[in-house]
Amino acid sequence: MIKKIKKIHSISLLAVAILSLIVWAIFQLTVVPDTKGEGNIVKRIYYQVVRLLPIKAAVKLAVPYHHQQHALSCEIASLLMALDYKGVTVTENQLIEQMPVSDPGPRDKRNVWGDPNVGFVGNINGTMPNTGYGVYEQPIYDLATKYRPAKIITNGTLTDLIIELSNGNPIVVWGVVAGRTKDISWKTPEGKTITAQLDEHARTLIGFTGTSNDPQLMILLDPIYGEIRLSAKDFLKNWALLEKKAVIIY
Repeated sequence: MIKKIKKIHSISLLAVAILSLIVWAIFQLTVVPDTKGEGNIVKRIYYQVVRLLPIKAAVKLAVPYHHQQHALSCEIASLLMALDYKGVTVTENQLIEQMPVSDPGPRDKRNVWGDPNVGFVGNINGTMPNTGYGVYEQPIYDLATKYRPAKIITNGTLTDLIIELSNGNPIVVWGVVAGRTKDISWKTPEGKTITAQLDEHARTLIGFTGTSNDPQLMILLDPIYGEIRLSAKDFLKNWALLEKKAVIIY
């Protein structure tokens, strides 16, 4: 009888713990709103709960978290987190003011728009794929180097990233909002073809689990979802969608 009571008590404690996690996660959703309009409540609760699970990180940089303040400011917010870790005091809006803009308007009916390799395309408070998009690695690098040394990686490898993380350097990486991909393209006024992803997104890579030779999980700060963990395989698949772009902050 005593054993049965103890078993019921243990099950009750587990149920209370799980319920508490769910309630806490839902509360966090009200504290950290979804500004990009692409997050869903199931995914957000999942990330909130998973980040509570203990992991043994080989490297995890203590990068301060910053939630993006505009619908499409993920690249700026990711850069801000990396700069903050390196001791730079600057706000998201101060960085935005310094960011060149390629075309602030919507994509026109001829499928002509700006160049994210030159500056921000569209309205930073717009929505993909017609009124706002984002910016690629060169303008982020140019902005970063006003504050800290930096380096661009394109078509990089996981080893490139692991080495930099192990040396204490956070990395802005490009990909898409997890699980959502669609190739899109347009022409610039000069006739250049821009390859893009419908749900282009940037994050700050801060660590990994496993070993340098065999990383298991990649740890990122997502400016929408907070800390997230992707398997090395899933991370590489996501990163490859936009040519494995990255900017390392020194």
